[in-house]
Amino acid sequence: MTLPVPTVKPHALPAGSESCGCCAGIEAETPQGISNRYGLSAIAYRVGDHAQFRDSLHAALSSAAFAPLGKLQSRADDDFTIGLIDAFACAADVLTFYQERIANESYLRTALERVSLQEMGRLIGYRLRPGVAAETWLAFTLETPPAPPLKLSPEPGSFVTGVPAQVSIEIGTKVQSVPGPDEKPQTFETVERLDAARPAWNAIRPWLAETRRPDKGDTVMYLAGQRNNLKPGDALLIVGDAFNPGTNDSNCDFRFIDSVELQSDFDRTKITWQAGLSGVTAAQNSKVYALRKRAAPFGHNAPMWKSMSTDFRNNYPSGSDAPEWPDYTISPMGSAQGGGFIDLDTVYSEVRAGGYVVLSMAAKGFIQVIIKAFGKSDVILDLGPHLDVYQVADANETSRAEFALAGKVTRLQLRGSHYDRYQDQVRRITAFVQSEQLALAPYAVDDAATGSSIPAAVSADGLVAGRRLIVRGNRVSDGQAVVVQANLVTAQAVDAGRCMLQIDPPLAGSLDRGSIVVHGNVVPASHGETVTQILGSGDAAQPFQQFELKQVPLTYRAAANESGAASELTLRVGEIAWHERATLYGAAATDRVFALDIDEQGRNLVKFGDGVSGARLPSGLNNIRATYRKGIGVAGNVRAETLSQLLSRPLGLKGVSNPFAAEGGNDPEPADAARRSMPLGARTLGRVVSVLDYEDFARAFTGIAKAQAQVLQLPRGKTIAITIAGPPGAPVNSTSPVWTNLRAALKAGGDPHVAVMLLPYQASTFRIGLKVKRDPDFDAKAVLTAVEAALRAHFTFDARELGQPVQQSDVIAAAQSVPGVIAVDLVQLYGGTAPFAQTIPSRQVRLLASRMHVDQGVARPSELLTLNPAPFDLLEEMA
Repeated sequence: MTLPVPTVKPHALPAGSESCGCCAGIEAETPQGISNRYGLSAIAYRVGDHAQFRDSLHAALSSAAFAPLGKLQSRADDDFTIGLIDAFACAADVLTFYQERIANESYLRTALERVSLQEMGRLIGYRLRPGVAAETWLAFTLETPPAPPLKLSPEPGSFVTGVPAQVSIEIGTKVQSVPGPDEKPQTFETVERLDAARPAWNAIRPWLAETRRPDKGDTVMYLAGQRNNLKPGDALLIVGDAFNPGTNDSNCDFRFIDSVELQSDFDRTKITWQAGLSGVTAAQNSKVYALRKRAAPFGHNAPMWKSMSTDFRNNYPSGSDAPEWPDYTISPMGSAQGGGFIDLDTVYSEVRAGGYVVLSMAAKGFIQVIIKAFGKSDVILDLGPHLDVYQVADANETSRAEFALAGKVTRLQLRGSHYDRYQDQVRRITAFVQSEQLALAPYAVDDAATGSSIPAAVSADGLVAGRRLIVRGNRVSDGQAVVVQANLVTAQAVDAGRCMLQIDPPLAGSLDRGSIVVHGNVVPASHGETVTQILGSGDAAQPFQQFELKQVPLTYRAAANESGAASELTLRVGEIAWHERATLYGAAATDRVFALDIDEQGRNLVKFGDGVSGARLPSGLNNIRATYRKGIGVAGNVRAETLSQLLSRPLGLKGVSNPFAAEGGNDPEPADAARRSMPLGARTLGRVVSVLDYEDFARAFTGIAKAQAQVLQLPRGKTIAITIAGPPGAPVNSTSPVWTNLRAALKAGGDPHVAVMLLPYQASTFRIGLKVKRDPDFDAKAVLTAVEAALRAHFTFDARELGQPVQQSDVIAAAQSVPGVIAVDLVQLYGGTAPFAQTIPSRQVRLLASRMHVDQGVARPSELLTLNPAPFDLLEEMA
């Protein structure tokens, strides 16, 4: 815009007359022309200043257009007229100053006041981002109830600890940080309820030793302790949990011990046998028994029937000419066909009901053969074609006289099958009896935890799907300590005190088993403190009532909406909840709604309707009650392990910590960010269609400072990939609420069938070395300091874009812009850690920053190059 500058012609002076000064300032200086080029950060809009207005008024005194004023010939400052002119010039100077400020505040690029940006945003439906509260996960520690004394009276109330077995952590449980130097304590509150937290879940550890169950093919076993009283040749019975004599008698194995080795270093016994196991598997929870005694049926040592005299045989009850004794069976006479009974050759007092018995029938003419193996202990080989396992149903001591023998015996009632095959084989049977269960030795487990499975030495009872977990541990690859967030998918019980935790997302790498700790009493929390305020009284006769929230700043949390934030304000009129809207425009006359607004003083105002756009407030005394939270911004991004002060301490709650640093806290949107974001919202209007829409939507989202969108061809098909970065350069990862809410908002605002993926940006730095030629009139140290400051300001995160290269000319121009710099010699310009000596600057014109691309089927993010914060490689004067 250009305005003409008028001129005022002076009076002609008489020839030869001397100047009295009354014709001074004969040129009018105002109004000045107004002309501004595009892209300025501030515009000139003053038609004049104090001096120019004064000169113009002085010129008007001598103007023919104002002839009556010609009599005012004095130009002295103490003249009344000149003083009045000076006063008017001052007034015009003030007016034009504010006129220029108003003009600057009317444009997005030049506005400095936040209220100006706020009012311009309202014209297009844009609200300045209020900032969001930081969030983190808290791990709570519960008191463990003390164990009752050993000799406790069974009477009710004899042992009362006062410590509950489980605790419910309510929403709003307060925790405060321990501030560091120059910091203030920050208050956080839980934002979810945790039911039935238990002391056992304070810090869940994996089991570091386990008992290995016998498995198919095994020929070795480790038993607990060294006093098992075993020796080579002893019988061993391994029974699976599915074994059932008579119905499923194949789920077992019977072996003779080949060798016994006592291992004192591990307090265990190693035993081996020859043939690998075939009937049991590790999944069957098998039990191991030593069969301590070898017995024979009663009558196995009876004299041969044929060797008895004829008179004896004829007079023997049920005499017979058969080759063997009459009723020569393992069962006592008189039992119902003898089924399931066996009399042993003597008394075995340790054989009891519930134990196991193995009947083995050797080949005809042999019971067992003892051989000596080369270099080995004695090995006992069973040569019989039959071997069956029975369970003792009953065991009694009795007397028996038969087959020319008499004595006390142990009578067993057996439960099992194939009993008939042994009935008349008295002389061929060996009974392995007196079963004693052997404890398997635990052995160290050092398998790394990988993927989605984590072993836990805790019962699966109560661990339900969806529970939040924090997993700590050291990476196997480099020993680095890591902390990850996860959700429980399921807890699969291994036994009464162990389970496998299935988590989502899976572990990114392998964790050393011994270093793993899982926190199970975990609750998300956010920065802010709950307050309650009586706003005032409703008046149905008054439209658009508004009230101020006294406690500031109002807390906003990350949300999956267009702006990315939602207030933590709950408002009730009487006992009825009213609901927040972005604006009252479009609300029905009966809608119980309100709108939040921020005035020019920065006050949070709650506005209600007029009965047309939103319902009016009902009349009542102090009937408007607000519950909200205060606290917001980067101050809430506290370090890990600093949230350790419990302000709310329900019974049973002992301590708290934040294994993760709080993240996501952002201050209210600054002016520069608002200037960038305001047009973006007008372009997308809450909908995402084009690739540019995805980029604009993400960039305008609360908690996102930079975004870049691009279509990538991935193995699964075309995908819109968006690289994002948080302010000020903070990474935004998949566990951040900003990440989660942005994904949800993009899905809600766009086509749900379009594949979209988010990528955290790649932060990289570069280094430089340069020589400067300075003006000799400038101080050398001051110039070099200013050059470094200018370069660092030029290459900060805020000044750079994703994928933007670093031009050699950019570095030189930034350094050259410093007053006192005559010339610049850029000696080094390199990225990463390996310096590149640039003796000829033109050989390396720029450093490229990678843009989004696909590498071996994997999407790679864009890179953002900033100047390394370490000292420059070289910064000195030219020789």
